[in-house]
Amino acid sequence: MDIICVYLEASSLRKIDLRFNEDNKLFGFRSTGVLIHNGRILIQRGVDDTEFALPGGCVAWGETSAETLVREFKEELGVDIVIKRLIWVEEVFWKWGDKNAHTLCHYHLIALTDVSQIPNEGIIKSLETDESRLLFQWVDINKLGGYNTISHKKQ
Repeated sequence: MDIICVYLEASSLRKIDLRFNEDNKLFGFRSTGVLIHNGRILIQRGVDDTEFALPGGCVAWGETSAETLVREFKEELGVDIVIKRLIWVEEVFWKWGDKNAHTLCHYHLIALTDVSQIPNEGIIKSLETDESRLLFQWVDINKLGGYNTISHKKQ
């Protein structure tokens, strides 16, 4: 069963990410999309970063993790997705610089509603224009291990 979510932008609602930062402690609730098409998986990295991650973003107050993905993929890539299912949940404690971080992440298997909405080759630039711009690319799923991916080391 597919879960279909519709993202409606309401300017009267203030988006508050479920991310807390106090002293040397950081907590975040993230939702991630696993998008596989023709044997390739979509990954992302920041413009100035060398580590890759699966696309997604911080869950906002009042939003489900599935709704987060629909919003994030629309904001960052201008594409519409369908949530297939939740495939795993990760909870990890790790160090981020001098901060003790705690992340909860939902990983969803997703699909594009229209595969022509996203290029099949090359680097795809995020539609967002702030300093945290992202770059996306398709990689052969069997070669993903050759990419420098973000890993959270347990304390």
